[in-house]
Amino acid sequence: MSPPPCQRSSMTKKMKKLKSVCGPASPPELNKAKKALAKKETKENIKKARRDTLDPEKSSSTSTLDLLKQNLEKEIANKAGSDNDDVEIELNLMVCGSEDEESRSVTYEELRQRLRRKIEAMSSARNNSNPEKHDKEKDRLEHRERKRKRLAGSEDVRKLKEDKFTDNVQKDTTEAAKELTFGHVKLGDDDDQSGKKKRKLSKVKELERARKLEEAKKDPEKGEVIAKKHSWKAATSRAAGIKIHDDPKLLDKSLKKEKKTHENSADKWKDRIETQRKKVTEKQQKRADNIKDRKEQKRERKIAKREKKLLRPGFEGCKDQPLNGAKA
Repeated sequence: MSPPPCQRSSMTKKMKKLKSVCGPASPPELNKAKKALAKKETKENIKKARRDTLDPEKSSSTSTLDLLKQNLEKEIANKAGSDNDDVEIELNLMVCGSEDEESRSVTYEELRQRLRRKIEAMSSARNNSNPEKHDKEKDRLEHRERKRKRLAGSEDVRKLKEDKFTDNVQKDTTEAAKELTFGHVKLGDDDDQSGKKKRKLSKVKELERARKLEEAKKDPEKGEVIAKKHSWKAATSRAAGIKIHDDPKLLDKSLKKEKKTHENSADKWKDRIETQRKKVTEKQQKRADNIKDRKEQKRERKIAKREKKLLRPGFEGCKDQPLNGAKA
């Protein structure tokens, strides 16, 4: 007697649930001997497959020779003209070379060399078959070479011009330096022939010399000669650009002005020194006062802290009368 449909459906669900929990049935496990044998067979198959790939007699349908043939056929398809027949003949010869030459086997390097030679022959034939394109390429290369030479020539010309301009500037500078004239010209006086450099006299000595010269000019016998000689010498010195201080009045005025300037500078310097001294004194006094104030504040803080520590509420305090004194 079969169970009702509702019970069958519930049993089916329970079986599915049980299968999902337990998982699919696992295949029977192999023992160690069978596992080792299977592993050995796998290694042998791999070695055999590698040897077959390297053996040209047992090569697969897509061998290196077939790949070279396919590439060569693609190259031939792009070429035009009568080269197609020659290429096919050469290709058939390359493929069937092993059949014609039974005494020698064709190697991979020989096939590569044949292919390279054939590609070179095809490229040369293509250039010869398209002379216009070859001429255009040649003209383009020649134009590029001419442009490069022209640029190099322009660069050389520019450098040559710059060097020439620099030489001209240096030459002009040298010539201009030769033609320069200076204010102090040596006129060949007897006093300047010694070669020693004269020291510049102070204005005090120049004033003394000017006064002596004025007194010498007042001499009735030699005064006129001395005056002429001095005037000639002063004129030549002024022409050479040298200042002549022979006027006693101007020298005296200049000395008084310098003396007054020096006195004013001395007074200013004295005031500056005095001001600095006052500032230093004020700063030192202020520092001393600040130190004194800090000491006083610190002492007061200590006293206040000590009094606060001694006071106890209900025990210490200042009273005018005793606690048990008579009432008034």
